[in-house]
Amino acid sequence: MPDYPYGSPCWVDLLASDVARAKAFYGGLFGWQWLVGDPATGGYTMALLDGQPVAGLSRRPSNAPVPSQWTTYLRVGDLAVAARAINAYGGRTLGRPVAIGALARTLIAVDPGGSHFGVWEPADLLGSGVLDEPGSLTWNELLTRDYDAVQAFHLRVFGHAFTDETEPGGPRWATARTEDGNPAYGLAEIDGEWPPEIPSHWVVSFATHDLVSDVARAVDLGGVVLQEPFDGPYGFGAVLAGPEGEVFSLLVPDLD
Repeated sequence: MPDYPYGSPCWVDLLASDVARAKAFYGGLFGWQWLVGDPATGGYTMALLDGQPVAGLSRRPSNAPVPSQWTTYLRVGDLAVAARAINAYGGRTLGRPVAIGALARTLIAVDPGGSHFGVWEPADLLGSGVLDEPGSLTWNELLTRDYDAVQAFHLRVFGHAFTDETEPGGPRWATARTEDGNPAYGLAEIDGEWPPEIPSHWVVSFATHDLVSDVARAVDLGGVVLQEPFDGPYGFGAVLAGPEGEVFSLLVPDLD
């Protein structure tokens, strides 16, 4: 099991209206198998890769205030303490904490820039059982229209330090680091060159060894390419939308 220090992205899950369709798409793309939880978890479904948990899947209620989307969860030690900090430093918690059986307690929140994210207090499930292997989580990136406020928020709530990576003449971006100094996620500014209808959001990246082949497979399964393959700061990647428009990335990670 990978080590997940405080504030690190440790888990991702998908909120989808059509669970069967989501299973067919991601199972076909990544070779995931599915484990449906018992009533104690509310039927929460886990994706397994070679027997290891790598992602979650839950049904989106028809009255849900958010669209179908992937959620990034940041690890904490005490959900109540994290909730107080989120609300104190400009964020907002949504609803009450939810226990996923004996796996974890979770909470959904919104940062000052409007991005939804999750908070994960682990119990039996510390997080994804494997990282950086094809079909597993490899990177997370937060794209925001309120760069300064969001950066300050994550520093105060999660202790993230930021290494500025901005290139001359380009939009601001940085690598967030946890207290042990390891990279945790990317923070990028949505500037005026982006279409105005694109909101602040997190992007979940799943690893691949063959980007072109996996992009083609995703399209065959019903996905849509939003950004053609490109060389980025964290590896060779592409951005796609799943069956319900949920955004995710495929990435050949640069692990050096």
